[in-house]
Formats: sequence, C-alpha cells, structure tokens
Amino acid sequence: MKKAFTFLEVMFGLAVVGLISAMVIPIFYNTYGDKVMGTQLKRACTQITLATKEVMTDERSDDTMTLDAEEEEADTERGFYYTTAGVKTSNATQGAQYFLNKYFKHSKVNCGPGGSADCVGEKYRTPKKKNLGTIPVGFYCIKTVNAAAICMKFDADEKVTKVIVDVNGADKPNITGSDTFVMYITNDGNLKDLDENADNCNKDRESGDSILDYGAGCFSKVVTNGWAMPKE
Repeated sequence: MKKAFTFLEVMFGLAVVGLISAMVIPIFYNTYGDKVMGTQLKRACTQITLATKEVMTDERSDDTMTLDAEEEEADTERGFYYTTAGVKTSNATQGAQYFLNKYFKHSKVNCGPGGSADCVGEKYRTPKKKNLGTIPVGFYCIKTVNAAAICMKFDADEKVTKVIVDVNGADKPNITGSDTFVMYITNDGNLKDLDENADNCNKDRESGDSILDYGAGCFSKVVTNGWAMPKE
C-alpha cells in the first residue's frame, strides 16, 4: 500500500529546500556576478585599446601628430599622447569627447555628471560603504552599446588620459573594484592601473576620497585574478 506524505512532512521538506536555497543561491549569484563583471570589464578594455590603436594608425598614416619643442628634443615616441584624441582640450574635434564619440559604438554620449543624459551612478562607494561621490568633474562619458559607461579626462599635470569604466553603467552596485575601475592610457595605446599595486585597491587613504583614489589598484587586482574580483 502506498503511503502519502502528510501535510506536515511536505511543509518540512519545503522548509529544508528553502533554507538550502537561501544559503546557496546568494553564493551562486555573487560568484556568477563577479564573472559577468569581469567579462564586461575585459570587453570594455578591449574596446578602449582597439580604439587607441585605431586613432594612432589613422593619424600616423596622415602624419598629423606633432610634438612641441621639448618633446622633439627628447625624441619622444609619437604615440597616443600626441594624437588628436590625446590632447588636453575636450570638444567635438579633439580630446576625450572627440575620441569617445568617433571611435566607440555608443547608445548615449555626454552622459556623465552635468551631461545631457545619465549613464553613470548618482553615487559610488567602496565595499566598506565609504561614500566616494560621483564621477569627478571634467570627465566626459559615453554609454557603449554593451551598456558600459566609459569616462575619460586628460590630466594636464601627469600628461595622460585617465579612464573610468563602470561596466554596467548607472546600474548598481557602483562599487570600486566590483563594477567600477580606474586606469590610464599609455603612450603606446595600452591600459594601466593608476596604481599597479593591487593591495591598494579600496585601501583607506590618508588623503583623497574620490573614485580615482580608492579605485586605484583594483584593475590590477582583477586582471591578475583572471578577470574576476578576488574574494577578500
């Protein structure tokens, strides 16, 4: 004779399944999410490096890159810094705005703080919930067709173009080292972390409390971990 489960036995079984799910599913989604974020970051970085190589090729072929007297004397390599995209001014014909608008496939342009639309978070933070504000002033942002936000600004003091990548745009978590990373474009058109010491990712700073400060080191950390954020 078949014995049916009682109502209490069924409820007990469901409770056990629910308990296991509550423990396992968040771990699964966190792990899966880290891998997805890493894949999106890698895609965005590939887009940036391909674009830098393209603008360098375009302008070398036309021989339009120029060096000032000091750079000529130092026989500086004619790389990204000396293209139309790598100069200080940012407008429709040169600098970050020109570069991002022309060399990237995008769904929104000028969508950073103060822009015509929003493609970045209203507020960023560290994993320990330290408030880092929004994208710093002066960065020009676009939203790519893959939903990532790429923001750039020429740093006149360091003579480099700094980059902020939020792999899922305005969507949360908007956390440095999770979906938001900072780097700069080298003269040969590659990307490097603002701080190549991965131990400094989200490390408390004595001064500076922006995305650029706390995000420094996180890009290196992810790359050395196979494009996935390591668990602390």
